[in-house]
Amino acid sequence: MLKIFRRIRQQLISENKFNKYILYAIGEVFLVLIGILLALAISDWNDARIDKQAEIRTLIELKKGILIDLETITVKQTEVNKSIADLNYLQSLIKNKNYQYNKELDTLFGVVYGVRIFRPNSAFYEDLKSAGLKLIKNEAIRLKIVQLFENNYKALNWINELEMSINDVNRTYYLNNFYGLTFSKYATPNNFKFIWTDSYYHNIIDYRLITLEKNHIVQYDKTLKAIKTLVTTIDNYLEK
Repeated sequence: MLKIFRRIRQQLISENKFNKYILYAIGEVFLVLIGILLALAISDWNDARIDKQAEIRTLIELKKGILIDLETITVKQTEVNKSIADLNYLQSLIKNKNYQYNKELDTLFGVVYGVRIFRPNSAFYEDLKSAGLKLIKNEAIRLKIVQLFENNYKALNWINELEMSINDVNRTYYLNNFYGLTFSKYATPNNFKFIWTDSYYHNIIDYRLITLEKNHIVQYDKTLKAIKTLVTTIDNYLEK
């Protein structure tokens, strides 16, 4: 192609066709500019295609991760609801100061003891932040991702810290007044009549119940809703 252009230029010059040469030169420059613009357009299109593929891969991997958390939180929520039911039952029994001890009570005492911890997986989100959240082109999805990890997941981690504080209080009481301890499952009282009428132990039960209802269940519900909303938004976006 370059040889053809060169031959045409030389022919026009040799024939002293200056006006035609000028027009030809302008045309040649125009063609070069078109070629450059076309190359840039192809390069931009290719970059956009690569970015789109990276975005899709990222959203698919993110979805896989939060769906695992969704399943785990659902299981945890079921477990906590069972604990709440057991604690409500224990509260109803303990109102009767003359209630007689039986081994089945040990499972209720065990529910009061121990910690309920769930550590959501934020590693993928941290990697995404390092790579740049702008990789997610859809603003609505990007906002929901940030809200899920910065708000909901951090709230779950805060609950973990609270659980450790609660355990610091309950652990001392249980080590002094119970034996055969199994976290959240089993505890046998040293002196049943003492703990059954001890107002301090009643307060421990009340506080354990409140924290499970107001912290775990509330935050689990919010996080599950946020995950489901994000998954639906991602699915709708990927289907387009």
